[in-house]
Amino acid sequence: MTHMGELMSFTLTSGIILLSMYLPYRLLLAGEKQHRLNRVILLAIYMAAIVIPLVRPVALPGISGIEAGAATAETGIAIGRLSGGLTEHSGTTWMRVLLWIYIAGAAVALARLVWAYARLTVIIWNGKKIKMEGYTLVVTGNKNFSPFSWRGYVVVEKTSDATEYPAIMIHEMRHLSSCHDIDLMLAQLYAVLVWYNPVSWLMIDELKTVHEYEADEAVIASGLNLRDYQMLLIKKAVGARLPSLANSLNHSKLQKRITMMYQSKSRTAGKLGSLVLVPALAIGIAVVSIPAVASVISGASETTLLDSDSKVSKISANTESVAEMRTSAPASYNKVFTTVEKPAEFPGGIEAMMKWLQYNVKYPKEAEKAGEQGKAVVKFTVNKDGSISNATIIKSVSPSIDKEALRVVTSMPKWKPAENGGKKVACWFTLPVSFRLAPDKVTTKK
Repeated sequence: MTHMGELMSFTLTSGIILLSMYLPYRLLLAGEKQHRLNRVILLAIYMAAIVIPLVRPVALPGISGIEAGAATAETGIAIGRLSGGLTEHSGTTWMRVLLWIYIAGAAVALARLVWAYARLTVIIWNGKKIKMEGYTLVVTGNKNFSPFSWRGYVVVEKTSDATEYPAIMIHEMRHLSSCHDIDLMLAQLYAVLVWYNPVSWLMIDELKTVHEYEADEAVIASGLNLRDYQMLLIKKAVGARLPSLANSLNHSKLQKRITMMYQSKSRTAGKLGSLVLVPALAIGIAVVSIPAVASVISGASETTLLDSDSKVSKISANTESVAEMRTSAPASYNKVFTTVEKPAEFPGGIEAMMKWLQYNVKYPKEAEKAGEQGKAVVKFTVNKDGSISNATIIKSVSPSIDKEALRVVTSMPKWKPAENGGKKVACWFTLPVSFRLAPDKVTTKK
């Protein structure tokens, strides 16, 4: 049930990255006549917003993602990345409410996308189809739609003037040959996940605008009369707006498109302006790493849909069978704060904790004989007095490895407790502990 919380956490990080790169693009690059490059930039922004949250863990309060490791010639352990969060078990009430709102909004956005898909399918299904080389021409009797292209189809009105067809076909074929519909589909799917972020919808609009610039440029390059083409755009502008999955001839911002037709191509300086996205991305990553922001994102990740009196952790007996272990959540666990001013700290800091773990973790003989290795993740609470409690496995390797990970965590010395408003408070942390064998002794990996 925590997967939806993890998804919302991903969208929060992704949305911040998206915003940090969208703003400089909109201010510095959107008006440049470098349509192909701008399309690549927009797709790169999407890629960064998706990949970075997946490959880079959020840096949490007081923790910079330090890794340390130690190994012997034959067997050894490595202490993995430490991550901490400050939240209640199963998420606070307000965070759970936000999670339900997020899910409801995503469901509505997805339904809207499915409806748009169905609407386009019906228009194409009801039209007369003519198989052409490289695409299918669909002639529809519906006068309410301007020509559009989508997934290998070019849809035109039966009543269109024959003199308009050359410009229409050049325009729509450019959309098809450039696979603009794929861009829009991916952008729409992303917007379903990040529906609450206005930038996700503004990015779709920017992408469609660049698509239209490219298609307009193709018509102009063909040698057709520019004035006649502009009049065609004005004429078709009165047509009904199509679902945003399709590239339509009557796309909005007509004045901007006509102005762009007379604009000179951007010089080298304009292209170099795209380099501003690099520091913009760095700023986005820095914002995600701000303690207050990071703790909220981490809290969202741990939020579950339903409040429960028990917590569940999976204990794997082997790679083929998995059992569940349930324990009652103590009352003190529900008093853990969501955010604090000063996070808890191991005596001597992170480096001291890494050394302590390396010295105290012992490879279970049973796991060594069975050739088992992997990363066990332990979640635990640092109480007001600095003691460790509520240790539980949230990612299992094997019973013996899980047992050793729990043992070493619960035997830690008292931490310096977290503080909020000058008062000591409880907080939780998750600690991955990796157990590694020499390659020739490994039979099980997790």
